[in-house]
Amino acid sequence: MTATDSRATNDPRWRRLPEERPGQLLDAALHVFAEHGIAAAKLEDIAARAGVSKGTIYLYFESKEDLFREVVRQCLVPRIAEGERVAGDGTASEQMERYLRHHWSCFADEGSDGWIRLVLLELHKHPELHEFYRTELIEVSNRALGGIISRGIERGEFRRLDPIATSAIIKAITLMHVLWRGTRSSKPSIEFATREENINSIVDFVLHGLRAEKNISAPNS
Repeated sequence: MTATDSRATNDPRWRRLPEERPGQLLDAALHVFAEHGIAAAKLEDIAARAGVSKGTIYLYFESKEDLFREVVRQCLVPRIAEGERVAGDGTASEQMERYLRHHWSCFADEGSDGWIRLVLLELHKHPELHEFYRTELIEVSNRALGGIISRGIERGEFRRLDPIATSAIIKAITLMHVLWRGTRSSKPSIEFATREENINSIVDFVLHGLRAEKNISAPNS
């Protein structure tokens, strides 16, 4: 029996049903892309993490680029859709808070900062994937967050701001905090705050920045 045969016999990951493998490959690819980036990610590393042979990947995905696209479609886009659902009804402030807390929870996994670095620093080097990511995820996310801001403006809850520009600012605040908490952070003082304290501060800051003047309570004299 070869080493591969022995592994296939003893490791339960190698005995997964075929219908389970695409999901396992996508989960493995998500982590490997986040850790190494697109160019440096190796299919053999993804296969090893998923517990299958490298050749198995080609049964489900034509290329590394195809695998990346499916990671975005099946692992990331649903989180954006869930964010829209979570925002739900209520005041615009309530919707914004729920959206922010959901967005923050999506970056709770270890290695999330690696994915952000991939998007910010490498994705532009792959024009087709960059355009795909922009269309499938960024524009959809901007519409969801911008919609909350627009509703708040229409109802008089939020002051008049450009919804798209404001969405970018809010995302920048959240994503920067994810980077600060990441394993490659320069470790500023904010690292001593818990994740709950971080998101509480973000929510408080964003809502105070959005509120119309009539909705801002005067400080105690």
